[in-house]
Parts: sequence; structure tokens; C-alpha cells
Amino acid sequence: MSLNSDHAFKFGCGRYIQEKNAIGKYLAAEAKRAGTKAFVLCGNNGYKAAHEKIDHALTEAAFPYQYHLFHSTCCLENADELAEEIRKGGFDLVIGVGGGVLMDTAKLTADRAGAAIITIPTSSATCAAFTPHSVMYDRRSGATIGSLKLMRELDACIADLEVLVRQPARLFCAGVMDSMAKKIEIEHRYDPENCILGLDYAHTVAEMLYDQLDTRTEEVLRDMENGVISDAFERLIFDIIPVTGVVNGLSKGSNQSAVAHRFYEECRSFFYDETKDFLHGELVALGLLVQLSYTGSDPAPVLRKLEHMKLPVCLSDIGVPLSGAAVFERELCRSSAIRDESDSTRKRMHEALEIIVR
Repeated sequence: MSLNSDHAFKFGCGRYIQEKNAIGKYLAAEAKRAGTKAFVLCGNNGYKAAHEKIDHALTEAAFPYQYHLFHSTCCLENADELAEEIRKGGFDLVIGVGGGVLMDTAKLTADRAGAAIITIPTSSATCAAFTPHSVMYDRRSGATIGSLKLMRELDACIADLEVLVRQPARLFCAGVMDSMAKKIEIEHRYDPENCILGLDYAHTVAEMLYDQLDTRTEEVLRDMENGVISDAFERLIFDIIPVTGVVNGLSKGSNQSAVAHRFYEECRSFFYDETKDFLHGELVALGLLVQLSYTGSDPAPVLRKLEHMKLPVCLSDIGVPLSGAAVFERELCRSSAIRDESDSTRKRMHEALEIIVR
């Protein structure tokens, strides 16, 4: 199967549920709607965050299930091995529980196994719990190799606010920046007089998304610190998971990405050991500073936001040597975001990277 093989518009998942105790209220009914026996795929953090709610909901409903703790990355080899285990065990439903890599693995595994898929995000660091594609990595090196667009949308996503309000603030902040990146990156390639179908709508939604996240994040972080599921918290979780996912769907999963997401991919491809402990949204946010500088926009507001949220703001913060700037300059210019390796463009990118070279 080639990456990016499906060209249909897919806007997210068939059913999105976001409430307090959503797992307890709805998981059993959604599981029965989708299948008869569940393979619950999760990592250690996802298991700790949600297993008691899952156990209670599925046991109470007498719905058969089995956990599988996953500690690797999202790739075809892992998904095919898991799919074989699913077929042998007679499972027809995958329930993915956790963060971005786990969500991508669960979706890909269900696709390869021909099983239904329900996601339960325990982190809002990305919109991966909602989107019908999986970011792929090399199993040996950990390098990013692109995204695979899956052939159908998810059966359901269950966002339990009681679980999500307990996530570390760092995960929430990473999700905020990954979502805010949509507007900035779309504007990199957006021409209102001549744009691909759907990108104008993606741009409009991304603008609303950016404004909401920009003005309410501090308030929500205070609410989370106090364990309060406020109206603002509910709205921002809705922004980060399904609304960002819809932007992704309107732009077919790739046309909303530009320099910031390519910066993330180069981190994973060329500096995997240095950046493996940093979140997707943290690296995208650092790439946003480069993106804004490259396009001649003012990066100061985003820089202040990153500093306030205590996210990385320079190469040394993510353990990448300053000499790595030359790698980013070369790879970003030759990437699909720029596609121009002329001396003038290389010089412009070199100057843009100076904002993070310290």
C-alpha cells in the first residue's frame, strides 16, 4: 500500500462523543454498535489514565475484551503483526486508548485487520484520535516516512472530559500549538482566488480555531490545574480534537501543512535521538517560528506564547546542535513545503532559521 493512496474527502469519524464520564456512559453501547469482541490497544500511560473506566463499562455490559500494551511506533510491520493477533483471537473491534502514536497505530491496525475502530484519547496533544490517517515511522530508525490516508473514517471517538482534564499541561499545550499551526501553515500556500477545493473552508475554520485557542488557553490551563471541567476547557478540547480534525479533512490531510510540520518531520528523520522525547506539537510549534520568519510575519506573539507555556523555543532546548540548522535549511527548501533550492531561497531560509539557532 502506498502512502497517501486515498484521495476522497473524509472529515473525521462517524460519531464523536465528548462529555464528563463519556466512557462510562457510552463505551459499551458504541462497542456493541461496532463489534462483538474488543482488542484494547494502549500504552502504559493510556492504560493508567482510563483502564478503570473501560473495565467497568465493558464488564458491566458483559462485552468481551482483551488489553494489549503497545510500546513501539506506528508502521506497517507493527500493524500487520497486531492484525494477525486480532484475526487469530476472533476480535472484530479495536479500541485505541492513549496519545498520538497509539491512536495512529490503532487506526492502522484496525484498517489492516478489517476491524471496526473506536478511539479514546487520554491526551489532546494532537487530533489523531479523530482523523482517518496515520503518521508512519520507520520501525528501526524512528524516522518519519509520511502519512497513510486510511480508506474509511473511524467508527467513533469517545472523549471523556474527566480523563482529559487530568492530562499533563504539557500535552494540552502541545495540542494547542498543533491546532494553532493550521491557520499559519494554510496561509503559507493559500490563494483565495486560486486554491484547491476545500482549502478555503479549511482556512476559515482554522482562523476561528486560532482565535479561540489564542485567547482562552491561559484560562483553561488554570482550570486544569484546579481539576475544573469548565466551559472553556470543554470548548478547547472540542477545538483541538474534532475541529482541528475537520480542518485536516477539508484539506485532505496534507494541504494544511507547510514549514512547521516539515520541521517536525526533519527532527524525527535527522535528529531522532535528540528529539524522541519531545511531543509532535512541541516540535511543530518550534517550526512555526521558522515558518513565520520565512514568510515575513512577526513571530514575536507565538514566541511569547511558547515561553509562557514553557515549550521549546530554540534548537538547544530540543538537544539539536546549532550546526543542525544547515540540515534544516537544506531539507526544508527541498521539501514539498518550499520546493525551491535556489541560492536566494536558501538564503531566505537560512535567515528564517536564525530565530531558533541558539
